[in-house]
Amino acid sequence: MIRCLEVSLAIPDNEARTALATLQRLGVALGGLERSDLYRCDVDEAEADRLVATLAGLETVYNPNKHVLRVRESDRPGAGEVWIDEIGAERANSGAGFVRVAGRTLPGVRSLERFTAWRLSTEAGLPAGPAVVTAATETLLCNAAFQKALHA
Repeated sequence: MIRCLEVSLAIPDNEARTALATLQRLGVALGGLERSDLYRCDVDEAEADRLVATLAGLETVYNPNKHVLRVRESDRPGAGEVWIDEIGAERANSGAGFVRVAGRTLPGVRSLERFTAWRLSTEAGLPAGPAVVTAATETLLCNAAFQKALHA
């Protein structure tokens, strides 16, 4: 089964604030911008529930003092979102029988993809429309020379 876990900051995100201010100065009509790390895993159904606890135990991925960890409903970007991935990024694959993150094995995980997710919103707090998401992606959020964007 595919399980998608999101790690976002519970404290102010200066990178997202700077990106928002830059996009607004460049004329992209945004009211808000949030950033998070996404881990999309192909995991054995028997291990899926333990995956959250396992990831929460990785100090370099999740710090309970500054992060929020949640399981996403979908394994695809939602409205107003874009996920950024490196072109040719090496996927953690269990060809050797296990997937490792931060030096630790993730039990039952067959593969893992990591994305940077951006959630864009209007001044009214609603998800930004596809044209605004595309403009922000092409203007700043994704460098097409070495990154690719996954849209809703």
